[in-house]
Amino acid sequence: MLQLSDNRRRFVMPKEARIGPNTAADITVLPDGRVLITPLRMIPINEEWAVSPESHAQTEEALRDHREGRAVNGLKALDAAVAKRQRRK
Repeated sequence: MLQLSDNRRRFVMPKEARIGPNTAADITVLPDGRVLITPLRMIPINEEWAVSPESHAQTEEALRDHREGRAVNGLKALDAAVAKRQRRK
């Protein structure tokens, strides 16, 4: 798609790009002059633990246990799991 920039060097993003208003992006100018735009999802620091591979693995394990009818055995085990998660913060 050929486009001309406006007087402020802006382009209109095609809808297929899935970049809407106020989307954060990393803009890199490559050595050959091409521009690479990478959309970003911003995550608050206090919520980074939720997207860690370890957290995803624990969630998958919990969902598997739920599907198979297993549950946390008693409040002591639940309290220990919550305390462990809080220590990671």
